[in-house]
Amino acid sequence: MRAEQDEASALLDGLDLDTLLAALTRNRGYDAALRDPPGRRGWSDVTPGSINFLDLDERIDRLARLLAINKGTPGASVAILAPLGPEAIVSILASLRAGLSPLMLPLHGNELELLKLIEASGAVMALGVSRVGPLRPLLMLRNLAMRAFGTRFVGGFGPDVPDGVAPLDMLMANPTLHPLPQLTERPVLQIADGVSLQGPIALPERELLGKALDISRALKPTVSSRIVTTLVGGDLAALASGPGVAMLSGLELLPLGLFNLGDLQACIEGGRSVHLVLPGAMEPALAHSRLAGHPALASLVFVHRATEARSLPAIDRPDVAIVDIEAHSAGEITVNKRQGLSAA
Repeated sequence: MRAEQDEASALLDGLDLDTLLAALTRNRGYDAALRDPPGRRGWSDVTPGSINFLDLDERIDRLARLLAINKGTPGASVAILAPLGPEAIVSILASLRAGLSPLMLPLHGNELELLKLIEASGAVMALGVSRVGPLRPLLMLRNLAMRAFGTRFVGGFGPDVPDGVAPLDMLMANPTLHPLPQLTERPVLQIADGVSLQGPIALPERELLGKALDISRALKPTVSSRIVTTLVGGDLAALASGPGVAMLSGLELLPLGLFNLGDLQACIEGGRSVHLVLPGAMEPALAHSRLAGHPALASLVFVHRATEARSLPAIDRPDVAIVDIEAHSAGEITVNKRQGLSAA
């Protein structure tokens, strides 16, 4: 065990999300990095598409320079209200590149709960998307910015950006090449508990990548496979099992966004091996469905929350790697590779 820990420590030395993306951009720049589910327009008004690693790096750089115009102090907080998807991932990585600390806000929080998180983090900027089903995150952020003393910039992705919110898609298409700050140290990410909505909790990149490495070692993914994640939040379990593993292993990441069974079926089709990330509470439903026997499934990752009770039946797929992530809290997880049904 000690030898494995020492090896992991050596692998992570000098690594951060930017250095990983730089390597992927150099070596596999035209490979797909992020892909939308086919039904995305129905819940977001955004046409589904894909982004390769070169495009991803360019979008991150443009947004980082746009954020740098606002001259936040190093490590200042940027609140993000969006499901785990292309906009949230670009916002997180752009904030870090600009020397700012991204805070993923829980989408299901009410205005008072989110205001407490924004004020506790001292967020000077807020970024979000225009629509997620019935939710209007940008309207929420605009209202919060009027009540939060320190928040002086609100930017939004999507086709329906309200007055008082900066249209990020348009601004990033015509960027002012503002210089990026010289970083003496990388800022931390910030997360909030999706159940209690307590936070913010500091999450160093090294800790995120360490857990992503644990998951990746259990899955042993090939570069031709993809990760399909049904998680929408931004805690350690969601970030490590989705973007973290994807960046470490160079895999295409397909965040499902608003859950739709038809979209999930379509995402598993297509000829690629799939590493499917699901809440642990969905295991019984998956076990009863035809998807459980789909030949494209290379692995299953179940995220078990402390507030959820385990239930049977468990998946019976001896040919598939099954990984259980025990989310003890927003910032503390344990990764276990399930050894057949006896260990379920």
